[in-house]
Amino acid sequence: MKRKCIYIISMAIFMLVIGLFFLPNDASAASPPATLTVDGVPVGTYPSVQEAVNAIETTPGVTFVVEIANGTVTDRLQILQHPDKNVVVKPQAGAIVTFTNTITIDGNGNYNNPEYVLIQGLNFDFSAGSPAECIDLDFVDDPQPPGRHCYPHNVTINGCTFKGVLDQVVAVQSTTGGMRNIAIMNCTATDMHSLAQLKAVGGYAFIQNCTLTNSSGGVNFYGTANLYVDSCNFSVVGYAVRSGQGGGPAIDAGSVNINNSILKSNSIDDGTVVLRGDSSRHVYIVHSILANENADGPSIQNVTAGNLSLYDIHIVETDVTGHYSSINPTTIKIIDDPNVKNGPVSIIENGDDCSPIKKAILQILKIVLTIIFLPFILIYYLIKWLFPGFAPPF
Repeated sequence: MKRKCIYIISMAIFMLVIGLFFLPNDASAASPPATLTVDGVPVGTYPSVQEAVNAIETTPGVTFVVEIANGTVTDRLQILQHPDKNVVVKPQAGAIVTFTNTITIDGNGNYNNPEYVLIQGLNFDFSAGSPAECIDLDFVDDPQPPGRHCYPHNVTINGCTFKGVLDQVVAVQSTTGGMRNIAIMNCTATDMHSLAQLKAVGGYAFIQNCTLTNSSGGVNFYGTANLYVDSCNFSVVGYAVRSGQGGGPAIDAGSVNINNSILKSNSIDDGTVVLRGDSSRHVYIVHSILANENADGPSIQNVTAGNLSLYDIHIVETDVTGHYSSINPTTIKIIDDPNVKNGPVSIIENGDDCSPIKKAILQILKIVLTIIFLPFILIYYLIKWLFPGFAPPF
């Protein structure tokens, strides 16, 4: 009888352990833990990313780095910008962190403040189609608090990947209330509605070294800021870059700058670059490829009749496929030197703009010269070692 009881108890413990092993870990499913470092000093580890971010408000310091452990964050992350507190959110060293819910960044009404937010090295998998914004520059409160402005400012998204659903998911979405200095750099996105919807931007909107494929649109922007699209590769259905809103006249503030980029669309209705009402009148397209692959589609399109002759468009060493729509040709200045290659220029690394062939030749020369002169160098140092007072006769 005693042996039977021991057996039953042992089996019960065994089954309990097995059951616990296979139970879903709900605590870690919502968010992996995160560490918080303040001005280079570790502060602690928190059960979730949100708890680490919340600790910033009451912790003294200037630069706050939230590092997330390996895993998937399924709950929403809300970041409220606090005066003079810089925030960095990134994976821990070696970790792969994927968000399936939105990161919301609220500027807390401080439009001109210097503090920044950096979102770096995160993956966003929104292939389920909901929610529709990977990063939302908007109020963290819902509904928004009466009398308070949002004004996200000095926000950089760097080295992130975005996967969504065609025509449904936006990588970076913003409120209409205004923002300042927004940068999206070194990011890739596929199956999207668009890479960015940036509304009422001041300062700059900087899009650099980003790749976008299988998307309805690219970057939609309006405001008084300078828009820079640099070293990007967009393959979209509709507009690759769209500036302005409504039907007002083109404005003198700001500019649209496309540099060293490949922008391809495929639409009879939308131009590769679309200029709407209230767009900046200053447009500069330099060393790029601009192509609407629909035979009847426009490359640069103005959609506001009253702006026909208001633009100042410069196209420099750029290949353009597709016609100009509703734009007075006299407002377009083209520089196309036959001795200069059109399209993106070669990547310059550490100040070296040599071609791969030139680099290979230089490397071979270095090896040859080293082989020739190495014996003489060795002999010289051998003589110096044997005869310390030796001095060369030259």
